[in-house]
Amino acid sequence: MKTSTRFSYMNLSLRTARGLFVAMLVGLWGSLLMKFGLEPEHPVILISFGVLLLIGIGAGGVLFLSSLSFIAHAPEGQIDERELAERNRAYFDTVKLIGLVILLAGLLTSFGDRLGLRVTLPIMENFLMRLFLTTIVAPAGFLAWSQKSIEETAEE
Repeated sequence: MKTSTRFSYMNLSLRTARGLFVAMLVGLWGSLLMKFGLEPEHPVILISFGVLLLIGIGAGGVLFLSSLSFIAHAPEGQIDERELAERNRAYFDTVKLIGLVILLAGLLTSFGDRLGLRVTLPIMENFLMRLFLTTIVAPAGFLAWSQKSIEETAEE
């Protein structure tokens, strides 16, 4: 007899999970883009950077503890065939997102000097940390976008 561990995860509505996924992406990657404009003379930018980063990490942490994250990271024997197909689709979408981010980072490092943007070692370390967090949490976010909620199926 299998004991289900799904009940130890947070049951979020799809709308909440989608909002957390968007907040995570905007918070993490928006704060990285702001890092290029950080100047000690402008404390508003420094505070905005910190707030965006906290929102991104917090939203990603909550989404990682959701029941969608269970489906995204569960072994094949603990989910059914439909959930397995959705999980595989979410993994593929995550790989596409990470590929796009790496492509944009490559373009930025190649052509950033012409725009006056220098990629330093601390920025690269921050980039890799954000890439890691996005890779872990994105499958749950893509599952939230691919599933239909009860409200959406009632409208059809």
